[in-house]
Amino acid sequence: MADEVLQVIKETEILGKQIKMYGSIENPYFVASDVAEWLGERDGYTVSRKVSDEEKDTQIVCTLGGNQKTTVLTEDGLYEACMLSRKKIARPLKSEIKKYLKSIRLTGAAIPEGREQEMVNYYFSSLSSDLQGQIVNELIEKNKELQQFYDDLMNTEGLMQINTVAKELGIGEYTLFAYLRGKKVFFYDKDKVNVPYERFRKEGKFVVKETPCHDGNIRAVTYATKKGLEYIRKILRKDGYYNTEVIVWKQT
Repeated sequence: MADEVLQVIKETEILGKQIKMYGSIENPYFVASDVAEWLGERDGYTVSRKVSDEEKDTQIVCTLGGNQKTTVLTEDGLYEACMLSRKKIARPLKSEIKKYLKSIRLTGAAIPEGREQEMVNYYFSSLSSDLQGQIVNELIEKNKELQQFYDDLMNTEGLMQINTVAKELGIGEYTLFAYLRGKKVFFYDKDKVNVPYERFRKEGKFVVKETPCHDGNIRAVTYATKKGLEYIRKILRKDGYYNTEVIVWKQT
């Protein structure tokens, strides 16, 4: 049993039920007693005893009454509980929660400002209108925060050095450069400096500037544009290295 206290990461209303998720978006937990309430079952034990042992655990969760030790279900455990329940709400609830989790695990593709609703309509047309509206509002608010964050990081030309990109993504500079070389985005030039291939420069993802060094030599320094930063985030997420958020870049 882990000593870590699970925090609420998401709270939303689905089919009239207040759904709380703990842990992380990629590996969420659901309190068994909460699941019992959503399904209309007697208690958490009634729900959890039917679920496979590998899909349930005892964890400490943060509640309004303080930290409490309780039984939690994994995402698959929740789906299993819904499938085994005879309550009418069980399968619709399973379907809607599954759709909701899919919606907040979006990849890092850029969404032009003001087109959040269009994106949700296109990719998640099967969701209820209420849930679609909630997702759109959450996207807009989160993306406003992220937009300001990245605007602050970019220099006046809208560029960011790769070492800064690595730092803000929580990846070591050398690790990021090695990864980008492995993806054939960067290569070593004659001076053993990491620079992007020409096609990525032409696509407007990176800019290379000749910069004087303290030893009097001129060195190539690579900067990422917003388009380049978005591209790095996208390929990292695709390869499972980084859980990106959706960012809205303001159109100019």
